[in-house]
Amino acid sequence: MLSEELLNKLQEHINYFPRKEQAILLCLHEVQDYYGHIPPFALEEVAKLLGVPLNHVENVVSFYDMFDRGEPARHRIRVCVSVVCNLMNSKKVLDAFRELLGIGLGQTTKDGRFKLIGVQCIGACSEAPCFMIDNDIYKYEGKEKLHEVLSKYS
Repeated sequence: MLSEELLNKLQEHINYFPRKEQAILLCLHEVQDYYGHIPPFALEEVAKLLGVPLNHVENVVSFYDMFDRGEPARHRIRVCVSVVCNLMNSKKVLDAFRELLGIGLGQTTKDGRFKLIGVQCIGACSEAPCFMIDNDIYKYEGKEKLHEVLSKYS
């Protein structure tokens, strides 16, 4: 069951659009922000609120790599591994995070603070190679700079 606070936020998104189902992405983002991932029970609740079949919500969540159904984390680090970032050596970004955090792709740090995710595009090709922490985009400027960036997310 979704909390009253979360339900109110979802209802605000639903009320904004002429058709309820148009709020699906905003609702899923709210759920993920609230729980740190999208738990299975929330998929069903969102489907009911929007008046769409459960498999439609599941398909949206599985299509977009911005949604996470796995282990929750307080902060999601998304490293772009698209063609452009790959050509600009996004591997060094992944390697730096692996070394600093002691985790691989799809894993969460033991303290639940960070989860490392590889994504196809974050829409910042001019900054390649780049990464996101939550909704903030960063240009990779070396391993030393990552300590400073990560310290903002305690």
